[in-house]
Amino acid sequence: MRLFSKLPYLTRILLIATVVAVSVVICGTLVMRFSVSNPPDKVKNSPTATTTVASQPNSIPAVLPTAIIPTNSTPIEVSKITQVQKKPTSNQLAYGHFPYTQANSNQMMLIGSYANGADQRFESLNTEAVQAFMKMTYAAREVGVWIIPVSGFRTIEQQEKLFQEQIKRRGSAKEAAKISAPAGYSEHHTGFALDLTDGKFPKKDITFEFENTDAYRWLTSHAKEFGFELSFPRNNKQGVSFEPWHWRYVGSSDAAAVFANARNQR
Repeated sequence: MRLFSKLPYLTRILLIATVVAVSVVICGTLVMRFSVSNPPDKVKNSPTATTTVASQPNSIPAVLPTAIIPTNSTPIEVSKITQVQKKPTSNQLAYGHFPYTQANSNQMMLIGSYANGADQRFESLNTEAVQAFMKMTYAAREVGVWIIPVSGFRTIEQQEKLFQEQIKRRGSAKEAAKISAPAGYSEHHTGFALDLTDGKFPKKDITFEFENTDAYRWLTSHAKEFGFELSFPRNNKQGVSFEPWHWRYVGSSDAAAVFANARNQR
């Protein structure tokens, strides 16, 4: 400090100014380096992940039953389902037809389709009759006979529509009943009856000409081997018209019991 005080006044002023300037430069340099090495944090707006949760139903939907349309494969195996059809409360006939309660549609299984395009429909039978029907059609096919189901299980509502159409064609319920049962009196309600035709002669479906086909001749000789019989043969005691296309399954105790009254009239 003594040395500094001995310096001329102007020299001291210049020395102080130089020290101050150097200090300012050094401080500025340090500030710049600090700013580069430690940049301010930037706020990054990352996209928010959104989790979509599928709404869960309150209950598990019922699984619809599936069925296989018959092909040339091995006949399907069908487990027997307990028969739930109720017996008719009365045996009073309607134009020769016995009453039949409509069976549970859940007991039916698909056996095939009939017609094409807009007219195509799928036919079903009671599960007790399905396996027997499959075996019968496969046996017939082995000898070149093509048996096709035209109609199987029918509800009372479906039968009513058919019967009303027959009335329009024939003029009265009595005449219509000779070829079609009134609603509530059709064997088709049971799921054990079906109409058949020859696949090689589609124009003979549900006509008396079906009697002249290979399918009908084969059925008359072999249907009983598989538990099937003609429901309305010629001159039957019920007084119903001969129907070569209409067959019923009686190969199980349940099925035979359903048709007990009708079979006593054969």
